[in-house]
Amino acid sequence: MNNYTLGKSSVKVPEQVFGCWAIGGTYFTGAEDAKSIAAIKSAIDHGIYALDTAPAYGGGHSENLVREAIKGYDRDKITISTKLPTHLLARPDVRPSCEQSLRDLGQDYIDIYFIHWPSRKGDPIADTMDELMKLKAEGKIRCIGLSNFSKAQIIEAEQYGEIDVLQPCWSLIWRYQDNDSLAYAEEKGIGVMNYSPLAQGILTGKFHRDQVFPEGDGRNRAAIFQQPYLNQAVDFTESLRPYAEKYGVTLAQLAIRMCMQESFITAPIVGAKRPEQVEDNVKACSFEISPDDFAAIDKLSRDFAYALPAFRNFFNP
Repeated sequence: MNNYTLGKSSVKVPEQVFGCWAIGGTYFTGAEDAKSIAAIKSAIDHGIYALDTAPAYGGGHSENLVREAIKGYDRDKITISTKLPTHLLARPDVRPSCEQSLRDLGQDYIDIYFIHWPSRKGDPIADTMDELMKLKAEGKIRCIGLSNFSKAQIIEAEQYGEIDVLQPCWSLIWRYQDNDSLAYAEEKGIGVMNYSPLAQGILTGKFHRDQVFPEGDGRNRAAIFQQPYLNQAVDFTESLRPYAEKYGVTLAQLAIRMCMQESFITAPIVGAKRPEQVEDNVKACSFEISPDDFAAIDKLSRDFAYALPAFRNFFNP
C-alpha cells in the first residue's frame, strides 16, 4: 500500500481511504453496526488506515462506530478525518462542533478537519478559518480541508489559513470539477480525497436501468439517479466491461483504480458496509491500467460526464 502526504502537512493517507458515510445509517440503507465495525477493522488490517467520517453521517453514529472500531490499534498509525457541518460555520459554533466530534470519536485530536460544505447562510469564511487555525495551533486538529468547494471558494479560504486537502465528489460518471478546483489543487500541491468514486454504486455494474431504492435511501433524490440519466449511466458502466474483463477485475475495481491513477487525486474515499466489500475494494491496489487503456476509459468518461446537464450538485437534480 503506497502512502502519501497531504499538502504541506505531516498527515499521511494510504492510496485508498475508508469511507464511513454508508455505515452512518442515513442517506444509505442496509448497514449493520457489527458488520460496519468489522469492515473498518478489515480496512485497517489491509493497510487502509485512513478513515473518513462526519457528524452528518447518522448524527454522530458513524463517528461512534469509528471510535469502537479503532480500539486496540495504535492511534498514531490511524488517520481520522471528520467534518464541520455547513450550518455550524459561524465563529461561535466552530469550536463546540469540533469538540463534539472529538467526544464522539473518543479522541484528543482529529487529523483532518474538513468544512463539509460552503456556508449557505453567508457565514464569513474568515471567521470560520480563524477558529480552525486556533484549533490547529492547539493541536486539536492537524490539518484543514475543504469539501465541495469551488476554486474561487478555495482561494478565498486560503487567505485566512492553510488548506492541505480537498474532498470533491468525483468519479468516472461525475467529474464537474475537472477544470476548476482539481486543476487548482494539482497546481498548488493540495491533496485530493474524492468521495463517491463508484457514483454511489452505479459503477459496480450491479444496478439496472430501472433501479428502485428502498424508501429513505437518499439516492432516490440524487441527480444522476433521475431518468433518463440513470439509464444512460448504467449503459456507460456497461461500456467499461471489456476493460474490466481484460484486466480480470470487477467494474468497481476498475473504477477505483482509475481514480487511483488520476494525476490530481491523492486517494479515493471508498465506502464499505461489510468486510468482504473491503477485500474486493483493496484489490484495486494490485493492478495497473495501461496508459492507452487509461486514456480510452478517460475519454469515455469525459464524453458521458460532460454531456450531463449543469446540476447544482450530485444531490440536487
